Amino acid sequence: MQGNQARLSSSYEAGNVVAIEYQREKIPESSKLLDDLLFMTGLLRDVYRAEDTASYVPGDPVPEVVEAQEAAARTAGRRKRTAPGQGFRLSADERRAVELHAVQMATAHFVKQGWSVKDVGAKESYDLLLSRGDERLHVEVKGTTSAGGQVILTRAEVERQRELAPNNALVVVHSIILDRCAPTSIAGGGILECLTPWTIADEDLTVVSFVYRTGL
Repeated sequence: MQGNQARLSSSYEAGNVVAIEYQREKIPESSKLLDDLLFMTGLLRDVYRAEDTASYVPGDPVPEVVEAQEAAARTAGRRKRTAPGQGFRLSADERRAVELHAVQMATAHFVKQGWSVKDVGAKESYDLLLSRGDERLHVEVKGTTSAGGQVILTRAEVERQRELAPNNALVVVHSIILDRCAPTSIAGGGILECLTPWTIADEDLTVVSFVYRTGL
C-alpha cells in the first residue's frame, strides 16, 4: 500500500485483504456478482461483530495510553480531547479485571521459581515483593489487552524502580482477553514477559503532561 504516513496506514498494515478476482474478458453475470457481494458483506458483518467483543484490535492505539492522554488533557482543562485513530476504552471494571489477572499470572510465575511472593500494591509504588533466601526482588506488574509495546508508568513508579535497581523487575502480561459477554468483566489468557534487572532509560519514557510553576 502507498501512503505509509497516513493516519490509518499502521492499521491497514496489521490487517489482511480479501478479494474476489474477475478476469476482464470474463465478467460474471449480475446474479453471480450479487452473490459475491452478499458473501463479502457477510464477512464484513462478522468483522464488525467481532470488534464489538474484541479486547484489542491490532493497529489500534493502546487503550491504557489513550486513557492516560485523555485524563491528562481533562486535568489541564482541555474542553475537548480527541485521540488520533480508533480504539477501545476499558471500563473501570475491565481495567480492574486486567490488573488482577496480570498480578495473578505474575505471582504464579514467580512461585514456580521458588520465590515467596507478597502483594504490596496497596501501600507501595510497586506491586510484588519477592523473597528467596537472602534475595529480594521488587516487581512492577502491568497488564494490557494490547501487544504490550507500551505501558503507563507513574512518576512515583519510575523514581522508585530507579532506586531499587538492580533488585527489581518489570512484568508485562500482554494480549489479555476480556470476556465482554459475561455479567462482570472476566480477564483470561495473556502472555507474560519479565525484564530483570529493569533499568529505565529516559529515551524510553514519553511525557504525557507537565506541572508548570507559574511564579505567582
